[in-house]
Amino acid sequence: MKEEDGKQAGFFERLYRSEYENIVRYVERRMKDKGEAEDIAQDTFLEAYRKRELLKTHPNVQGWLRLTARNKLLKWTEAQRKTRLLWREALSPIHPKPGSVQGVDACAAAELACTVRGILSEKELEVLKYYYIYDYTCAEMADRLGISSVCLKVRILRMKQKIRDRLGSDFDR
Repeated sequence: MKEEDGKQAGFFERLYRSEYENIVRYVERRMKDKGEAEDIAQDTFLEAYRKRELLKTHPNVQGWLRLTARNKLLKWTEAQRKTRLLWREALSPIHPKPGSVQGVDACAAAELACTVRGILSEKELEVLKYYYIYDYTCAEMADRLGISSVCLKVRILRMKQKIRDRLGSDFDR
């Protein structure tokens, strides 16, 4: 049994070594963020590991990996879009923009905006405004603030966590 496990691990290890960078580049061309491209590549290879028996006899393993990476990217993109819409709705009453997202109840939005103003500093609100309403990329925002993209992402996560802690865990879902 151990010899069979070694063969399976050998197959997957060879596959990972030969295709990982190709999958990262494939995803990165579509999203322009190497860190997130690596996350999606890791998810792709996790799926490949789970289906390694199937892949051993698959006629086009590289095609399977690319299709899986594409599907993971589409799911990730949709989740990001939904999160951005939620945050735009929450922040647009704070920093109104012509043509901003519509459809949120005006009273609820105003109440939420007041609550968020009480939670975050003006500087934090400014960062979220540029990121969620004006659609600055992580790289653009990081450059604007003179910090790394990773640092910016951590700041945004911390701000969102502060809001979730005050409003309840259902806010970002």
